[in-house]
Amino acid sequence: MQLDTVLQRDDSAVVLAELVALRSPRRVLARGVHHGPGERPWQFQVLLDESDRSWVFDRQRETTRYRYREGVLHTDDGPAEVSFDRSGIVAPPVRMLTPEALPLWGRGPESFSPMLVQRVGGHSLLITFEHTLDPADRQTLVIDERDGAARRWYRDGAVTVITDVREADQDESNLMRPRFARLDGWLPPEY
Repeated sequence: MQLDTVLQRDDSAVVLAELVALRSPRRVLARGVHHGPGERPWQFQVLLDESDRSWVFDRQRETTRYRYREGVLHTDDGPAEVSFDRSGIVAPPVRMLTPEALPLWGRGPESFSPMLVQRVGGHSLLITFEHTLDPADRQTLVIDERDGAARRWYRDGAVTVITDVREADQDESNLMRPRFARLDGWLPPEY
């Protein structure tokens, strides 16, 4: 991967291909926290099964459980047929586990593309994305090289952090709604 060099929009496909090469389809249970401007931080849990292209998303303080299975997204608005890649729009942490589904890679109508990749810590890549019409508009993503999943996503004054990812057992397919521990301050980076 080309590190510490300003990239051009044409380099996006190469960066994405190298990122996808870090990943393999898996079944994971992930937890994390999101903090957006003007809102209280909230925690979440995602059960993602890439082999059958399904997921379940639970958000702290929300009664709706979002689900995607067999091409159908279930939200509080009812069921809707959508592709797996688009299904994560209602649950951005799902897309963080499959970062190739994030709208940041300069494909077609996507407004952002990678402009810099840097190594941070022992096993992480910090990718800075730039808006095509306004180079001052940036987003950053921290990718764990061990599994290719994003651990931190900074955008528009918001940050989403995945704090824990582990392989999920088969019997975890029908998880009960999670209980979330109280947050004791913000999460320090672990790169």
